[in-house]
Amino acid sequence: MKWAAYVAEAFNALFRRKKTEKELNEEVSFHLEMEIEKNVRAGMSREEARRVARVRFGGVEQVKEEVREERGVKPLEDLLIDLRYALRQVRRSPGFAAVAILTLALGIGANTALFSVLRNVILTPLGYDQPQQLVRLYQAFLENPDGKNWVSGAAFLDYREQLDGLESAAAIYNYRDRGFTLTGFGPPRRVSMMLVSSDFFQVYHTYPVIGRGFYREEERGSARIAVISHRLWTALSGGDAGILQQRLILDGDAFEVVGVMPEDFVDVVGGDVDLWIPLELQDQNATQNRGNHYLSVVARLRPDVSLGEAQAQLEALSRSQAEMYRGHEDWTARFYPLHGDLVGNTSTMLFVLLGASGLVLLIACVNVASLFIARNIVREREIALRAALGAGKFRLTRQLLTESLVVGLFGGLAGLAVAYWGMSALLPLSSDALPRAHEVSFDAALFAFALGVSLFTVLIFGLAPALQFTSPNLDQAIRENPRTSTGGTRSKRMRDVLVTSQIALALVLLVGAGLLMRSLLNLQRVDLGIGSHNVMTFEVHLGGTRYTDAENEAVGAVSKLPVSDVYNTWSFSYMSPEGEVLRHQGWADFRIIEGDYFEALDIRLLSGRRFESTDVAGATEVAIINERAAELFFEGRDPLGQLIAADRRWTVVGVAEDVAHDHRGNANPMVYLSHTQFGDDRSWALSQVASTTLPRRDLVAATRQVLAAIDPELVVHNVRSMRDVKAGAIAREQFAVLLLGLFAAMALSLAVVGIYGVMAYNVSRRAQEFGIRLAMGASPGKIRRSVFLHGALMVGMGIAVGLAGAFALARLMGSMLFGVSTADPLTFLAVPVTLVLATLLAGRYE
Repeated sequence: MKWAAYVAEAFNALFRRKKTEKELNEEVSFHLEMEIEKNVRAGMSREEARRVARVRFGGVEQVKEEVREERGVKPLEDLLIDLRYALRQVRRSPGFAAVAILTLALGIGANTALFSVLRNVILTPLGYDQPQQLVRLYQAFLENPDGKNWVSGAAFLDYREQLDGLESAAAIYNYRDRGFTLTGFGPPRRVSMMLVSSDFFQVYHTYPVIGRGFYREEERGSARIAVISHRLWTALSGGDAGILQQRLILDGDAFEVVGVMPEDFVDVVGGDVDLWIPLELQDQNATQNRGNHYLSVVARLRPDVSLGEAQAQLEALSRSQAEMYRGHEDWTARFYPLHGDLVGNTSTMLFVLLGASGLVLLIACVNVASLFIARNIVREREIALRAALGAGKFRLTRQLLTESLVVGLFGGLAGLAVAYWGMSALLPLSSDALPRAHEVSFDAALFAFALGVSLFTVLIFGLAPALQFTSPNLDQAIRENPRTSTGGTRSKRMRDVLVTSQIALALVLLVGAGLLMRSLLNLQRVDLGIGSHNVMTFEVHLGGTRYTDAENEAVGAVSKLPVSDVYNTWSFSYMSPEGEVLRHQGWADFRIIEGDYFEALDIRLLSGRRFESTDVAGATEVAIINERAAELFFEGRDPLGQLIAADRRWTVVGVAEDVAHDHRGNANPMVYLSHTQFGDDRSWALSQVASTTLPRRDLVAATRQVLAAIDPELVVHNVRSMRDVKAGAIAREQFAVLLLGLFAAMALSLAVVGIYGVMAYNVSRRAQEFGIRLAMGASPGKIRRSVFLHGALMVGMGIAVGLAGAFALARLMGSMLFGVSTADPLTFLAVPVTLVLATLLAGRYE
């Protein structure tokens, strides 16, 4: 009840002030009249009774003030008065307010946008039940235990059955493309499909909203069933529960729908998946070939088992497997938290960017603090007069802080608009750069964050100026001509310190942006071993049919495009034609190719031959290896004619030059197999590659025309140039360079504006001094030099401090750089020179 009464009093005091004051006047008048009547009844005249009553009652205004204090809402009333006065001050100086609010909006907006990305991508747990129990499992070589290799089918079955620390485990088949053509429900459409083991939905604790998931016996390969996404369910039947038991035709094969997943289910491993079908795990290849590492594995730990305990069990089982199975001696396995595995090194990039946006905010605060100092210098006489009339230091400080609060809150609101615009512009660019980018949203939590940042900025830019100007020398401030005042030595020193800080912070950001820019340029110049000029790629499921287009075009296909940073690792033995084992347990990245793939991407054959029309099913199975595989495994021997042995044997017939598997130019040992031999009983969806001079639109139209003649239900999708593929591979680096470069540009602009403002202000305030010096014989050049020397001193001190911070930032960014030292001399020389020229050029116009 006390709180309710207080809230009611506060509401009346703030929003019904006139009525409250009227009631207070009536109450005081009533008590005074009662005292007067009491004195009259005691025999006093009315005049005497009034005089005595007023003496006993005390001062009326003093009584009113005591009543207001007793209500406990006096601080709120004072705050309201301060806010009204602050708003009047803002209206009187619209130019000052606009510059300050816009400056803060840039800093607050940048931080709010980056915080939204960081919160959704890094800080927010995965949207599943007890997400901390979810882990990813990888196999690795003992010599590189931190490596992340996919898991063989046989090893997965061991893990699922023998690890007591696992509540459930699921395998995902990542080997082949997941795109399929769905027919039978209107026009053909392209859908994404994922092969998963029976416990897949159990791992995520998310189950179909209608129907069921998969059973263990359906892993034997005979089940033609599917669980579909809520999105596909809506698209096919409008949400009709009758979708169950209906058949979907995927690339000619019929699958019965047995379940529909919830609308909010997101497959964080598979991505944008339309349907899931059972993974065949009980075949001979899965149970016997431990060298075929083709599965991704996600698992859920038991609630009472820690990650360390589960890892100990996994290592013990790995040692047992190494002893039991020949060729598995060099392998181990490791668990990683699923969230951390998905995020990877993105967290480093985002924290660096958030720190950069924080530096922009600090520079903005310094700029606004300089504006407030300059403004308060002009108001010194006003502040001094108010102090002379009885206003205390606390009262003056509170008033100046309230003015800062008003500017800060307006800056925060404008910052939210900047953040919304920035996120709308940047998120389309981040889909390839950030995991979980689709989860980034502009929600209510950002309002609270922006409010907190706004209040923080008020303390940063408002407190120091407020404290400095609430204890002025009254006599000096009242007598002093404001046109000749520079605010005193203390305020001048503070402005210099603030500008020096801006220079230092700007230098840190410029160095970071410069290092990333040089790193990106190095990545763009990496020799990937392929030709990308006039090369287009698209996806279509062709089954066993090859397609060729017009003359002067090279057309081929591959199971995984180069530079995609995905690989299909197989382990096997290398043998001589006589059966001599040259090396046990080698490994390579396998690619299935078709047509003129090498010619389309300008991949040279160093020796031997390409695949020929005679390399068909039933003929001697052949393979082409890359240069790295030849050097690594055949150790100087001629690899032509040698054998690669796993569950099959392939004769090496050619050696091709290396092709990068990632954007940094790393080349794995690679084996190419012919689709006409190896794609016999498999439903391959290859990425088509065409070297052509046709524009994209014409190529797609020609391709669809050719495919329509083969099969009208074939769907062409995901059309990209090879340059787009390469650009997508470095999307994260481009995203970081874009943002950090933007922040650096903002920092440089604010720093230049800051030093220009200080120098311009000093010149304007010292105009009379300069006039006197000129009249006494000083040359204009000497006066200009003194101004420049002052600016150069601030810049030099800022650079000295900023270089220390830049070296620290460079070390933090080490994992983000490529081909650039964290102490790159070119960057650390060019940035200070650029900063000096920019700031001194700004001062030149004064």
